[in-house]
Amino acid sequence: MPGFLPAVTPASLSPGTVVSVWVFPFYRHKGIVSDRFIEGLPMVISNSARAGGVTEEPWDVFAAGQSVSLEGFPGNLPPYLVVHRARSLVGKSYELFTWNCDHLALYAHGQKPESPQLVGTVAALVLGGIMLAAARAR
Repeated sequence: MPGFLPAVTPASLSPGTVVSVWVFPFYRHKGIVSDRFIEGLPMVISNSARAGGVTEEPWDVFAAGQSVSLEGFPGNLPPYLVVHRARSLVGKSYELFTWNCDHLALYAHGQKPESPQLVGTVAALVLGGIMLAAARAR
């Protein structure tokens, strides 16, 4: 899916950088670039339903055949601390509404763990439901 975020190559990324891939037409799965490498590619720490929680996985597994996009470095913590904070949660279970990939990425960067994508999706669904109900009521 074409996106508004730049695609990146793994070699250009610093540990702690947030990257993402499309999982739905309106939702991006996010991860934290690790300081560990396999076959020249960085590992990625993410929280996914597929893995059942926070995991550190090879770049290619995270990418799942898609282009990886750069999300940035949203906090002011040093990279080693971002990676440490993310890695310390490996094994924590995935919860769509309370602990998903957005929560992990923001937490690792010392930000409030929340999911702006989930809030936007729920708001759009509620608004769509209201509009559909109003259209049927006419």
